[in-house]
Amino acid sequence: MNSKVLSAALVSFLALAGCDGGGTTETSHTGGSSGSGGTTGSGGGSGGNTGSGGTTGSGGSVSSGGATSSGGSGSGGTIATGGTSGTGGSGSGGTTNSGGSSGNGGSGSGGTSATGGTTAKGGSTGSGGTTSTAGITGRGGVTGTGGPGPASGGSSGVGGTTGTGGGTSVTVSPSGYPAAGASGQAKPSATGTTVTVLPWAGFKSAISFTHDDTNSSQISNYSQLAALNDKGNNARFTFYMQTGKTTELGNAVWPQAVKAGHELGNHTKSHQSAASASDIDAAESTLKSMFGVTAYSVAAPNGDASYQTVVPPMKEFLSNRTAGNSGGIAPTDAPSKQWALPCIIPATGASASAMESSITSGTSGGKWNIFLVHGFSGGSDGAYQPVSITEYTNTVKWTKDQGTYWIDTVLNVSVYWIAGYNFNKLTPTTSGTDKTWTWKTSDWNSPFPPGHYLRVKTDGGTLKQGSTTLAWDDHGYYEVSLDAGTLTLSAQ
Repeated sequence: MNSKVLSAALVSFLALAGCDGGGTTETSHTGGSSGSGGTTGSGGGSGGNTGSGGTTGSGGSVSSGGATSSGGSGSGGTIATGGTSGTGGSGSGGTTNSGGSSGNGGSGSGGTSATGGTTAKGGSTGSGGTTSTAGITGRGGVTGTGGPGPASGGSSGVGGTTGTGGGTSVTVSPSGYPAAGASGQAKPSATGTTVTVLPWAGFKSAISFTHDDTNSSQISNYSQLAALNDKGNNARFTFYMQTGKTTELGNAVWPQAVKAGHELGNHTKSHQSAASASDIDAAESTLKSMFGVTAYSVAAPNGDASYQTVVPPMKEFLSNRTAGNSGGIAPTDAPSKQWALPCIIPATGASASAMESSITSGTSGGKWNIFLVHGFSGGSDGAYQPVSITEYTNTVKWTKDQGTYWIDTVLNVSVYWIAGYNFNKLTPTTSGTDKTWTWKTSDWNSPFPPGHYLRVKTDGGTLKQGSTTLAWDDHGYYEVSLDAGTLTLSAQ
C-alpha cells in the first residue's frame, strides 16, 4: 500500500502548534426418503409383516420379518434416503445384529429393529445434499450456505432481490446525495455506447468540513452547525472523535449528529502523536459501543506521518486525513493518496472571506479538499486555532450558495472518489449490443462501506442493474448502486 509521507518540517510545525487536533431461494430437501427402516415389528414370530415399514418412506418394499423371526431381510431392502445405500441395505439390520435369526430373535426385540433400514444419515441426505457454503456469495446473486440439500440455506443470504446479476432484481434506492445541476434535463435518446462517471457526484468540486477533538465548543455550538444542514443533506460534517474525552463524548449531541447523517470518525483515544494500533482500536471500539458507528475514516493526531503506514489496523479503514495542505485530490488521482488526505486549517480568528478564499484555492481545478477547524472561540477545553462560530457558519453558507461544491463527509466523498477511479479502469464484457461491467468493491478496499452510489451518464440506451432498469434523474444522471456489483448498458 502506497502512502504519502509528510515532510519533516511540516510535522515539526504541527507538533509545535499542538494540533488537537441474493437471488431466488432454492427449495430445501431432507434428502432421499427416510424412515425408520424396513417393516419392523415386535411380534409374530417376533417378525411378521408388522412394523412401521412395509413399502414405507425409506424402506422400499421391505419387511422386518416374513418367516424370519426378528429379521426378514433386514431393515434395509432397497431403501434409503439416497439410492439403494444408506446405512441400511443388509447393513446394520437384516439378519444380523439384533434382528433376523440372530441376536434377540424369536420373540425377541423383533422384526428388523435396531438401527436398520436406511435410517439416520443414509443415502445422500445428511448434512445437506449437495451443500456448499458459497453459492455466489457477496452482495446478492445466488448466495447462501446450501445447495438443494437441507442444511442451512437454499440460495438465501445477503442478497434477496438485491442480487448482482443475471435476471435478478436489484433494489436501487436514492443515494441521498444532494441534487447536482439544473433540473429538467432530457434523458439521452441516442444508441447507448458509453457510460461516464460524473466527478464529485456531478458537482464541479467537493469540500468536506471536519472538526477534531470532541471539543466542547463544537457541543455548545452544535445547534448552529446542525442548522446548516437545513435541506436534509447539503451540509453533512465529519467529527473526528477523541474518545478519551469521556465527559464530552457522553453529550447528547453526538447521537443527534449520527441521526442527521454526519460522520463520526476515529481520532484515537489518547490523541498521542505516534501511531498505536491499540489506541486506534480503543477509539473504534468505543464508537461502536456508544453510537453503533463503524468509523471508516481516521484523522492522524497532529497529522503525524506514522499513521500512514501503521499496520494493523490502518488497512481496516478507508482513509487517513493528515493536518497539512499539500493540495486537493483530483478525481483521476490514484487511491494510494487515501492514506494521506490533505486539509486546510484556517488561522486563529480567520474571517469568513479568508476561509472562503482558502476553499477556492484548495479546490481549484475541480478537486476535493478537506477543511479542518478544531473548535470555536469560547470553549472550555481550549480548541487549537479557534475561529468565530459566526465567521465559520457564514463560510459554510457561502460554500452552499455557490452551487458548485459537493459538501459532504470525508467518508462519502472518499468512497465516491475511490469507486469512480476504479470503475473507470473496468473493461466491460459484450453480448450482442449489451455491455456489462462487473466488480467487487472488496477489490477496491477491504472493508468497503456498503450503501453507496456513483452517478453516471450515457449517450443513450437503457441502463440496468440485474433486471432492474435504472431511473433517469432529470438533473442529468443515473444513480448506480455499488453494492450490486454489475451494470449493463443496452444499446436501445
